Amino acid sequence: GVRDLGQARVHVTSTMARAGSKWQIATTLRNDSAVPALMVRVKVVRAVSGDPILPAICDDNYIALMPGESQTIRTEVNEADTRGERPLVKVEGYNLNQTAVH
Repeated sequence: GVRDLGQARVHVTSTMARAGSKWQIATTLRNDSAVPALMVRVKVVRAVSGDPILPAICDDNYIALMPGESQTIRTEVNEADTRGERPLVKVEGYNLNQTAVH
């Protein structure tokens, strides 16, 4: 069953650009393992404090990636909500063997 799945490895790359009062973030996730990666979630956090930047509007989230599959998630946050810190992307998942921060 799902509880017996092995750990998945997801390669993460992110690009960020500030456009006026907003940050536009594109995060590409690729499952490099032989097992599905389940409930993969992208969060945007403040670089220094690690606190979440909210609201963060994502075009998708809590996704499943089959082995070899890739998906890009686009996220937008307001500059004012960063409280002067640079945004970072944090990736978590049900069976990920790491928490990636980019």
